[in-house]
Amino acid sequence: MIEKILKKTASFSEENPILMVLIILIITIFAGISSTNIKSQTAYEKMLPQDEPVIKTFYEVRDNFGGTDVVAIAIKLKPSDSPDKVNDIRDPRVLKLIKFIEDDLKDVNGITMVSSPADEIIQRNDGNIPNDLDTVKEIYNSLPDDKKNRIYNADYSMVIVNADTDVGGDKSKLRRVMADVYETVDDAPVPPGVEVVYTGTPAMDLLIDKLMKKSQSFTTLLGLAGILIVIYLYFRKPLSAAMPLIPVLIAVVWTGGVMGLLGIPLDMATAGVGSLLLGMGIDYGIHLMHRYEEERTKNKRPIKESLETAVVSTGTAVFTTTTTTIVGFLALTMAPLPLMVNLGRVCAIGIFFCMCVVIALLPALLVIEEKYVTSRYKKNNNSLSSSGAQDMKK
Repeated sequence: MIEKILKKTASFSEENPILMVLIILIITIFAGISSTNIKSQTAYEKMLPQDEPVIKTFYEVRDNFGGTDVVAIAIKLKPSDSPDKVNDIRDPRVLKLIKFIEDDLKDVNGITMVSSPADEIIQRNDGNIPNDLDTVKEIYNSLPDDKKNRIYNADYSMVIVNADTDVGGDKSKLRRVMADVYETVDDAPVPPGVEVVYTGTPAMDLLIDKLMKKSQSFTTLLGLAGILIVIYLYFRKPLSAAMPLIPVLIAVVWTGGVMGLLGIPLDMATAGVGSLLLGMGIDYGIHLMHRYEEERTKNKRPIKESLETAVVSTGTAVFTTTTTTIVGFLALTMAPLPLMVNLGRVCAIGIFFCMCVVIALLPALLVIEEKYVTSRYKKNNNSLSSSGAQDMKK
């Protein structure tokens, strides 16, 4: 059954190589469009089983009591050559900065509450910001130890403003809220010798999202370059080095299309799937090409017979290895962590596509290369040689 399908596929690719390429190209275009719908998933709660009491209660707390994701805005001392720089984080100018940030962020949609332990000093001064450092120190020293320890760090170099948010796993809302936080700080009266650094869950989610996309493109390109070099060293021909890669790259695009179609997110596990599929899927193309060249050069068989032999012999083995690999990846879908489930689903789909595209497309590419590219190149060389010979006779 499998051999008959493989033989018919090889025959169709040999007789209709251009049509096969067009069919694959059309599917790839639709898959590329679908892949634009892939959503990034960096929220920690989404990476855990949603039916766990801890996660359910987490959502209940968020819905009933406001934000559980806190942006921690750290206001720190930094080196500065300014003669007017802040040397002690208790400086009244820092309190003015804190008050500015709090008042501005309270109106931001998505921020449920803004507070700082340093508010205690302002409250103790009848709601007004002290005018000098000595007054701040006096108020601070009068506070109980438990309150003092929560306001400033031991060497008076840092103070925190906390902004509670309800962004959760909403990436568009996360970006908008963080953009408002950045804009607020950019407009704030930051004194010399002071820097503002963002941390907390929302800021880290945004960083993870950025690093995942960067890692995805970087690892895929790096893997692509490395594989291309190895294949070139093996086949010693640029075109032969590129051909096994083309079907695998298309399979990666198809995988992205299915991710967008099924709503499988791009998370910390699936971000590196591109390079993973390149490394595993390239084997199929190399085996098929090697067997085809062996049939053409050593056994001197025609193109059609060489293709059928190569596709059937390697395709049967590839089908078996692909099936066992898929079964292994599908085992990950039984894991309780959604992170592992997504990885298993995407890898299983990707490996299946690698097999299908290699078996369907690579034979067509081999026919196009031999019938249209290589033959035309040889014809041109023969023409040049003939014309050169005639010129020599003259």
